[in-house]
Amino acid sequence: MFKSLADGRIQLEQPLYQPIWLSEGVEFRVIVPEGFVSDGASIPRWLWPVLGPPVGNRHLIPAIVHDWLCVRGETYHERVLSDAVFFKLLAEYEVPRWKRTVMYLAVRCYGRFVWRARRASA
Repeated sequence: MFKSLADGRIQLEQPLYQPIWLSEGVEFRVIVPEGFVSDGASIPRWLWPVLGPPVGNRHLIPAIVHDWLCVRGETYHERVLSDAVFFKLLAEYEVPRWKRTVMYLAVRCYGRFVWRARRASA
């Protein structure tokens, strides 16, 4: 599905199709294209013993989808939606409640600075 790069990031070797919300009359899915590069979950090294490494465990797919949505998002509302999708996927991938809450709060608080800096340089 992905290959590890020398800098610790990963690159998708095939598209990632992730359903978000499917019900009668509603289809919301994310397609992350082949070749997309992600750092996984942006977890500081000192938290790895508690939360796990960036590209490991059950949080990898939610992190990749979140990265893709953040890269594509151009407005504050799109970033908020990206964070909500991340939280939903963490639950679907059975990340423990305490861990997904910490990870969600981290992207809500810290992620805005990264997102703003990226938008400013674009």
